[in-house]
Amino acid sequence: MPLRLAITGPHRVEVLEYEDRPLRTGEVLVRTELATGKHGTTQAMFDDINFRGQHFDVNLHLFTAAAPGADRPRPSRESPWDTGNAGAGTVIAVGPGVTRWRAGDRVFGPMDIRETNICREDRLWALDGLDPELAVCFEAAYVPFHCVRESNVRFGDSVAVVGLGALGLLAVRMARLSGAELVVALDPLPNRREWAERNGADVALDPREGDVALRIRELTGGRGADVAIETSGAYAALNTAIRCARVGGTVCSAGFYQGEAHSLWLGREWHHNRLTVIVPHGCGWGHQPRDYPAWDSRRAEDTIVSLMRQGKLTAPGLLQPIVPIHKGPDVWRLIEEDPGQVIKYAVRF
Repeated sequence: MPLRLAITGPHRVEVLEYEDRPLRTGEVLVRTELATGKHGTTQAMFDDINFRGQHFDVNLHLFTAAAPGADRPRPSRESPWDTGNAGAGTVIAVGPGVTRWRAGDRVFGPMDIRETNICREDRLWALDGLDPELAVCFEAAYVPFHCVRESNVRFGDSVAVVGLGALGLLAVRMARLSGAELVVALDPLPNRREWAERNGADVALDPREGDVALRIRELTGGRGADVAIETSGAYAALNTAIRCARVGGTVCSAGFYQGEAHSLWLGREWHHNRLTVIVPHGCGWGHQPRDYPAWDSRRAEDTIVSLMRQGKLTAPGLLQPIVPIHKGPDVWRLIEEDPGQVIKYAVRF
């Protein structure tokens, strides 16, 4: 039987066997070659603090008290959660009505980390010579793409990116592509700072060493960053982003913060510097980009793929480590115990 990397409980990841169901109309079966996941968001969901005792009404866009005992089901071996969100592979079967693909086509798109994936035909793109290690980063690029667009990063701006996981590193790359005059990357992990400096950052700072907001003032003639993008999901990092932004600047808050806020001093720079704070499209669900209908999700995805094909959006070495599936649980232990060893993990089949 085929294998999958699955979440079977809070902070527990295992390799499980599974069976594919029959293909439905408009679906294809892909033999996976490479797949990856977004581990930061998944880690936050392990404890599900934000949803504990709460229900998010997708029509009202509001959290309300949940009925007693109505908390979201937790993962188990009987009802596991997926670990993946993007993959590449070869079509091996097509369902009724499929016209876009045939067996033998190499494709990429939203996929789980498993040996075979059932995919909607309209949610796949042809590899067409694109390196699979770059192609599977298309989903990770979606949030930073909207961070840069919706923060209105303009030619000549100064940009600070706080938190250098895969999303933050891709935000560094995109800020540079957008014409930022200065890009400053902040993270305590040296391998991530090094990647940022190789791929668009002018300066990479360790927030544990000195006052990084003061250092950014020095780099910008005393002003501060025009745009500060926070992607780590740590409240202290959001406070750092607030401190890094100039008077009247923009703070893009893209982290998935957990629990009640702490380490935020909203009576300081937040209050005195008249900041604009946004949460970009791609965070949460149930909404379109700010410039919809000119831009919708599909146009954004197609644009990311196009930039990759043109060689403009690159991410060399972002997938780190790449392991066989039986090593997947070991990688998850590293993510929680030694995160400096992992940037964005992937599984090669």
